[in-house]
Amino acid sequence: MKIHIHNNLILISMIVFLFLNTIENIIHFSIGRNIDSKNTANINIEIPEIFDIIKIIFIMGIFSILQALFTYYGLKYL
Repeated sequence: MKIHIHNNLILISMIVFLFLNTIENIIHFSIGRNIDSKNTANINIEIPEIFDIIKIIFIMGIFSILQALFTYYGLKYL
């Protein structure tokens, strides 16, 4: 069975991955910042400083490209 691959699959996949995982990484960042108060049930979400946001988005950009390419070629050749 041949799957039709939309021309914008890589771009759509990258954007979705980047958006969702950036939110997840900010939550992980906040948990790491609040590790000393691990006895509480609350998670205080802190927005990282601009330099940390740039680093997070850069790393997530690399992984979003990889994820999109693996998705594209996985659908194309499997």
